[in-house]
Amino acid sequence: EQSVVLISAGANHSVALLSGQMVCSWGRGEDGQLGHGDSEDRPVPTVLTSFDVPRITSVVCGADHTAAYSDDEMQLYSWGWGDFGRLGHGNSSDVFNPQPVVALQGMKIKQVACGDSHCLAVTVTGQVHR
Repeated sequence: EQSVVLISAGANHSVALLSGQMVCSWGRGEDGQLGHGDSEDRPVPTVLTSFDVPRITSVVCGADHTAAYSDDEMQLYSWGWGDFGRLGHGNSSDVFNPQPVVALQGMKIKQVACGDSHCLAVTVTGQVHR
């Protein structure tokens, strides 16, 4: 049986990290923030079946976007509404499946925080990246 490790709520969607490092999401999906590869709403928690990444240690919602960090890969992933470059992919495109944030690849991150239109990452050495 799965148990919830952590949970986060955005403006109209939520995500949870389950034991076994599985990620599930539910709520409004219009901008891809649920990470299921489409823009469908999910009325109940639904596991991201295509996001098979080892050792996800954190999942955080922004207003209409989501970020997750893998300790094993030292990689931050993000998806959802891309306006203002909030996803960190160097553009303003919406992303419907979790994508690696290349600019932060290989960095050991201890905390991720997402606001309405941005995300921040703090490395174990105390550097802040946005």
